[in-house]
Amino acid sequence: MPESDRPPQNTFADWHAVASDMAELIDGTPLNQRPRVVGISGSQGSGKSTLARIVVEHLQQCGLGAVAVSLDDFYLTQAQRIELAQTVHPLLRTRGVPGTHDTRWLARVLNAIESADPAEGATLELPIFDKGLDDRSGQQQLRCQILVLEGWCVGVQAQSDVLQPINALETREDAHGLWRSWVNDQIRQNYEALWNSVDYWVQLRPPGFEQVVQWRSEQEQHIEPHKRMNAEALQRFIDHYERLTRWQWDCAPRRPGLRIELGLDHRVVSVEKLGKG
Repeated sequence: MPESDRPPQNTFADWHAVASDMAELIDGTPLNQRPRVVGISGSQGSGKSTLARIVVEHLQQCGLGAVAVSLDDFYLTQAQRIELAQTVHPLLRTRGVPGTHDTRWLARVLNAIESADPAEGATLELPIFDKGLDDRSGQQQLRCQILVLEGWCVGVQAQSDVLQPINALETREDAHGLWRSWVNDQIRQNYEALWNSVDYWVQLRPPGFEQVVQWRSEQEQHIEPHKRMNAEALQRFIDHYERLTRWQWDCAPRRPGLRIELGLDHRVVSVEKLGKG
């Protein structure tokens, strides 16, 4: 994992404690009821990729075949996003929001693991995305019983109203709401059904959006100097994600699973276990 994706070192003990409890729960579940897809959602910089890796480590220690996959790897190619920018809206050139992922490929992956024998698992064909190149760089084949899928918009739901802009990007570059309306339609048409395949949820919640900006800014300092965004460019980038990040906090948490509240120092403040309801 790139160093820039890691939360502070002192959060690792928290993640190991959470992952250990999850692994025990999953390992103790009857085979025919065992989760096959675990979804981890969290804002930028919250530590979801680190947690996903540690969860996989603990599941493997229980003898379960698990792999971690990032939703980021399912980004559309650069050429595909350029085409969207030219035919739908210029803001779709930037990867990240719903509509910039290959949801058909992700659906095939989720269907493969859902239909596989739970004891044997499934062989999955997965894309690889290189953020340095801002393009897909190949694919890989992995076999697993449990897929841990992490991503900032994993579990996102469509909004009822997107017309009112909430930040400078939306005000200046999407004044008529075309971009955000198209993204919202993509959630409704191509994303919401995917989340039905997730059997167990882990949702990371920072104290507020100020921490999202702070933590993402801290990540930027670990990037090679010539590749870093300046403050203005970084704020514009984060503006792409603000609406749906805040919206996910407002929505009822998905179940069953865990809702994890994070403190200002990135440490775990509380863990709430959520039943099926």
